[in-house]
Amino acid sequence: MKKTSMRAFFGALTLFFGICAGAGTAPAAENPAGQEGVSWLAAAVEPGEETAENESDASQGTEDSKEEPAHFAVRAEGADPNEKTVALTWDFSSSAAEYAVLCRDEEDWTEVSRTAETAAAVSVKKFGVLSVYKICAYDNEGNLLGESAEFSLLIPKKTGGLRATSQSKTKVRLCWDKSDGASAYGVYVKKGEKKYSLADTVKKSQIKLTVKENEEYQFRVVPIFDSGIGVIEGTYGQIEFVNREVVLLDHQKYSYQEMSADIKALCRKYSDYVTYESVGQSEQGREIYDVILGNPEAINTILVVSTLHGREYIATAVCMKQLEYYLQNYNRTVDGQKLSDVFDRCNVHYIMMANPDGVTISQKTDAKWKGNANGVNLNRNFPYKFRRAGKVKDNSYSGAKAASESETKAVIALTKKLDETRYLAVVNYHAMGNIVFGDYSGKNTSLKNDIRQMYQIARKTTGYRDARSYGGSSNGNYREYLIYNLQIPSITLEMGSAPCPVPQYQYASAFSKNKLVVLREAVWLAEQEE
Repeated sequence: MKKTSMRAFFGALTLFFGICAGAGTAPAAENPAGQEGVSWLAAAVEPGEETAENESDASQGTEDSKEEPAHFAVRAEGADPNEKTVALTWDFSSSAAEYAVLCRDEEDWTEVSRTAETAAAVSVKKFGVLSVYKICAYDNEGNLLGESAEFSLLIPKKTGGLRATSQSKTKVRLCWDKSDGASAYGVYVKKGEKKYSLADTVKKSQIKLTVKENEEYQFRVVPIFDSGIGVIEGTYGQIEFVNREVVLLDHQKYSYQEMSADIKALCRKYSDYVTYESVGQSEQGREIYDVILGNPEAINTILVVSTLHGREYIATAVCMKQLEYYLQNYNRTVDGQKLSDVFDRCNVHYIMMANPDGVTISQKTDAKWKGNANGVNLNRNFPYKFRRAGKVKDNSYSGAKAASESETKAVIALTKKLDETRYLAVVNYHAMGNIVFGDYSGKNTSLKNDIRQMYQIARKTTGYRDARSYGGSSNGNYREYLIYNLQIPSITLEMGSAPCPVPQYQYASAFSKNKLVVLREAVWLAEQEE
């Protein structure tokens, strides 16, 4: 074959394969001289240009290579309830420039703080209220690098209403008000001078603990919220508990200050069973306390009024010991009666020292002093057959008019208040004589029967004599005011056999004879309404 013919053949062949390879594509210019091995199709594409297919592939590759924001964990390190802040820390190894703390408000996120550190103190809105947060990490150009999962924070409301009640000589029950936001409570105990130690963690707002006799304790209850990223503690409540006998009869001058301290100590130690309040003040400004034993809502009440006369403070000491005896045995059976059941049906109101000024004068200035600070014999000052009589010097002064003294007013006010809503009976304690007053010459048959039964209970319990031969005036007397003016059954017991002030050695005997009197009177009164 000639050379020209061969060239024409190969040219045609090349064109054929080119058309097959690039079917549907317009033919390009001939292959430039000197570029052997480069196809005409490749040469047809200008440098820097891509086909549509190549552009699509490149775009897909860019999206696939874009990084998702990293996720990191956050830890709650504790709270400062005073500042309402929770301390947070987190770890993020990327090159973050700063972090934003965000709080969710309904469906929106609000930035609450920004920091360059991997820690922040976050403010909560209100104690016991849950808020949702998250933390975002950004680079120098504000691009999101990572974020935490959402987490919840709150600081529990402070533990309130913490109280202790002795259940026995070796058991104490702590209870407190439920703290908003608390999922549990840490109970800590400190004995004497030792450090606090965790006794238990509980979900209920109460716990029973074992204690030792004659020991002093401090209890703390810390509200806890488990946020899932750490435990957050609120402000603790604290209370003292002294596990020893409170009222001591080992000395004669049982003073107003001692009584006041003992009332408060008993109310701390037996807080579920006894409370107190002031019902007035003496002429010199001392509080006249009403101590309430048992169920405050009970419809039956025994009112015990003690020490209307200054020098008769043995009655205060014995009544205080009587109260402690009932509290010590509140969950036990005494005299065939479960005390908690008795005092749930019939509570007892004690005015332990109706004449605190007179007691103070008798103990510090004039041992034989009987009246109040004004020299008024308070048991001649009530509005029953009142007449102005007597002298300060002989302890018989009635006062200028009925109920002229602040102490008398306080006793009358409490008596009338209780009588309005309760079935009321009154026990009066005086000294001395080891006798019981229970006479009544009125026409109210029912009242006469009630007084007779109260009188018989008291005499049988104490072994005291009848007081009909005792003598004395009834003008302005509290008991006569009760039974004749108010139609309230009442008796009076005079304890001790030696002249007032009764010596200390008779205190134990007086307590032994009288410790069951109020209990038995309460049982009797509760049974009248069954």
